[in-house]
Formats: sequence, C-alpha cells, structure tokens
Amino acid sequence: MKVKNIHFKNHKVLKNLDIDFTNNGEVLDTVVIAGINGSGKTNLLKYIYDYFYKEYYYNNNLTNSLEILFEKEEILVKEKLDWGFINYLKFYEHYKKNDSENSNYQILKSNLKVLPKIIYIPTEINFQSIQTQTNMLERLYNFSNIVDTGLISNIASYIATRVTYISNTEEDLTGKEVREKVAKEINDIFSILDLDIKLQGLSRDERSMPIFSNSTGEEFDINELSSGEKQLFVRTLAIKMLEPENSIILIDEPELSLHPKWQQKILEVYKKIGKNNQIIVATHSPHILGSVPKENLIILTRDENGEIKALKDEELYSSLGQPVDRILEDIMGLETTRNPNIFRSLKKLRELVDNNQYNSEEFKSLMKEMTATLGGTDQDLMLIKMNINIKKKQNEQRGE
Repeated sequence: MKVKNIHFKNHKVLKNLDIDFTNNGEVLDTVVIAGINGSGKTNLLKYIYDYFYKEYYYNNNLTNSLEILFEKEEILVKEKLDWGFINYLKFYEHYKKNDSENSNYQILKSNLKVLPKIIYIPTEINFQSIQTQTNMLERLYNFSNIVDTGLISNIASYIATRVTYISNTEEDLTGKEVREKVAKEINDIFSILDLDIKLQGLSRDERSMPIFSNSTGEEFDINELSSGEKQLFVRTLAIKMLEPENSIILIDEPELSLHPKWQQKILEVYKKIGKNNQIIVATHSPHILGSVPKENLIILTRDENGEIKALKDEELYSSLGQPVDRILEDIMGLETTRNPNIFRSLKKLRELVDNNQYNSEEFKSLMKEMTATLGGTDQDLMLIKMNINIKKKQNEQRGE
C-alpha cells in the first residue's frame, strides 16, 4: 500500500497543491519532504493519516484527492484503494471475530496474507517512564496507528512477549540463548549506526525491563538512556512492534535529538523494519536530505503569490552525498550557513574592496573586528586579502 499522488483543493494551508510520489512511473518507497516553516510539511503527513477517517474525508470535500495503490500479494496486481477496501481493513477484527461470510471480506482475506497499516509518528511524543505491564502482550490488527504515549508504554511488554514467544516456539534454546536472540533481532536494526549501546535482554527481576549496556560494560534500563538514544530506540521499536508490511509509515522530524552521524543513516534504520513499506518523512535536517537521491525529495516552497508549490526531480539539485553547506543553500534556500551578522559584515568588506576603499578607516575597523572574531586564517578573510593584492596590482598598472 503506497501513496501515488495527492491533489489538494482549497486547503487552508496547502491551497491547490498537487504532489506526485512517483519516479519514472513507479511509486517511491522513500519520500523525504523538506521546506521552510509554515510550508505545510506536518500538515501533509497529518492529511495522509487523517484521510482514512471517513468523516474527515467527506467533511473536507476530499473525494478523489488522494490516490493510494495496494499490491495483492498472490497475484501482484496494483489497484487503486477505494473506500470499500479501507472500511474492511478498519473493521477487520470485527469481521474476523464474527467469522463474516461477506464476499468483500473474503476477497480481502484471500488476497492479502499480511494486512497493510497506516502508521504516523508525530513530533510531539511524551516519553514518560516505560514499564513492563505484561509478558503476554496481545496486539490485535489496527489499520490506523499513531505512535503516542499509550503505544510506547507497551514497548517493554512487547520485548518480554517476544522472549516468551521464542521460548515457546524454539524449545531447544536455553533461556540465555532466547534472550540473546531477541536482543540480536533488535540490535541488528541499528547495526548501521555503530552505536555504543546495545540491548542485552531483560532484567531478571519481576519487572522484566529491557537492559542496555555500553562499551565499558555499564548497564542501564531503557528509562536511563540519553534523550537521543531514547528517541532512537523508542521510535524505532514502536514501529517494529506494529510489524509493518506493505504499509505507509509517516514520520515527522525523525532527526529530533539525534546526533548528525545518526541523522545521516536514520532512513536506512527505518527501511530495515518490515518489508515493502513506503516511508514518508518531513524533515529540517540537511543530513537526511543528503542521504537520498533527488528523485526521493520533495521541497515545499512558496511562489510569488504566496501559494505552496512542490519542487522535485529536475527542479532540484542533486542532494545525495552533497556537503551540508550546499544542501542548506542550494536545496533548502538558506542565504548563508554563517551567522547572518557575520555574513553581512563580510559582504560589506567585499564591497569596500570592489570600490577601492580598502585603505579607508571603515574597512580597517571592520577588518580588524572580523579578524578578531574569525581568526586570520578564515577562508573568506583570506580571499578578501587576496582580492586587495589583485586590486593593488591593477591600480599600479594603471598608474593610480
């Protein structure tokens, strides 16, 4: 199940925006959305998630405004998702419980071994203390899933349940081997990040809390992780707990509290969870933008009339592997990566040199201030000094 395109009509923020989520006719598995504040990134994610609530759909006059495709696993035919199909997904447990003979339900059940989900991870997640509630966590199928405090509170129970499940299904393993296997399943997701911390297993007391250790051998439970580590593990494990396949995963600002070296690889972490998912993220991080090809980027900006438009493909510079400075300036539209006041002072120095005023008191005073601030080896200051030497030689040749 993947978003193919979206058309907004008279949306209060996104106006009449059209966004295509394809490249060369194929729906993208990964989409990274960036743009200035107020451009509608979060609105876009929330819209996709809220679209599946019928009352939202009709109250906002959204008929035919979102095209979503799903793949039938056995016959591999891509079809447009319609409201009948959505409703059977939303009420699947009801039909299952009542052993429904409804023909549409039977068609859905026979064509999909793994039911798709829509998962939304908002920016505002309150990381309260996590405790194990039970070692037998039962998770019924839900089509719409939002990662909130309630879901996060079940993470410790999910790990404990996973240990119990492996113990019951692989009886030849010792208790230690079971805990190691579950820990490896989770640690493998994060292997690309070269983390100093790893999940070791569960505490051996009645709490059965997830226990982590670092390279020095120090142990601590999940509530004692740093804010960045907790963001990383809790968000990721919440998605894993939902076991997404053929699903849409919406993540708002995945870079929150993460070190830049983790931001560079965080999309690879999410791609390792489940299979055949479409991941759509909204971000301000140049490190995330620099981790994907330009065909996976959508930049929201404003035109001369103040309306939001989406830039993609040939309208963008290539971002993959580019330095942060170039991404910020060429793709995200930042005027400078320097402090704005420093930028203006350097610009003023260049203007004074261009006008042959490098001997003026204004230039000398400003140059002294910038040298004290930036140091004599600053690249821009050195270029300004080189330009002065060139100007002097040109003036000497002209006899000035």
